[in-house]
Amino acid sequence: MTSSASESALLALDDERYAAMRARDLDRLGALLADRLTYTHSTGVVETKAQYLDALRSGRVKYVRVDRQVDHFAAWGPCAVLQGRLEVEAEVDAQPYRTRALFTSTWVQQAGEWSMAAWASTREKQETP
Repeated sequence: MTSSASESALLALDDERYAAMRARDLDRLGALLADRLTYTHSTGVVETKAQYLDALRSGRVKYVRVDRQVDHFAAWGPCAVLQGRLEVEAEVDAQPYRTRALFTSTWVQQAGEWSMAAWASTREKQETP
């Protein structure tokens, strides 16, 4: 697969991931996440795949809106990295949560299927006047 084909395929899978997060479609979301996923939230909390899915399953976390902008894409055979910015609106522990963050997501291809193996985000620095 060429780099541009890889980028198109992974962006489509990442769009599916966000749609599954908002819809709380845990079956589809689980299929898009690697079994050994490490998910680092912009708050600094690090979760495994099971912990991340449990937070959605329990309703503790409900994604309302996620707008993603990819600024950089690179692929090396069965590994690809997306970097960019996102704006998130969610409910966490029944409280509104909103943030702007920078992210890096790492995708790996195993047995012909892509899955997200790592996510790390950090809150975007807000400019002060």
